[in-house]
Amino acid sequence: MLQYAIDFLQEYGIWGLFLATAIEASSLPFPGAFFMLFFGLVVQGSAWQMILISLINSLIFTLFSLIPFWIGTKIQNFSRKKIDPSKVEKAQKWFQKYGVWSIALSRPLSIGNYISYIAGLSNIPMRRYALFTFIGTFPWSTILLFVGRTGSVESLKLFLAKLQQFGWYVVAVGVAVAAVWGFIAWRRAKKKKEKVSIQHENA
Repeated sequence: MLQYAIDFLQEYGIWGLFLATAIEASSLPFPGAFFMLFFGLVVQGSAWQMILISLINSLIFTLFSLIPFWIGTKIQNFSRKKIDPSKVEKAQKWFQKYGVWSIALSRPLSIGNYISYIAGLSNIPMRRYALFTFIGTFPWSTILLFVGRTGSVESLKLFLAKLQQFGWYVVAVGVAVAAVWGFIAWRRAKKKKEKVSIQHENA
């Protein structure tokens, strides 16, 4: 995979990078970050060239990430028919209020593309989704290009390994936090229900 990425980028250059980014953003299983790193190594452009490439690349990512976002909106319409609409609306309001930054913050992680579906399911306005996607993608793309530009093949392999490990740690923490939050919410709902039941019995 390593040699293939280098050969591919040497042959197709920036268009190969943009193609890799478009494939990844559309939520297909493809290591776009891998290609970003090695593009910086292969091209060795100036700092301003790297920033400009990152800007264009981030716009391409944002555009193609609208595909899973659109799919999420269609699933949202279907879920309203199968699930209690009030529960769907409650989850949507929660994500719109607290989870919108996860659209940006999750982009460096392997779960970033899944957030596109969740944002569509949560009925986030498309412009807001696109803005937060770009906010998360542009700095990350720039970092990857500059790391690739200043590294070697071996150092980039080590960087990718550590990045993957860090991503799993973040996912594990996120799952644990979500589980705790869900348990607390369940306990509060249960206590509220018991309280209402007692009030009815005393009435």
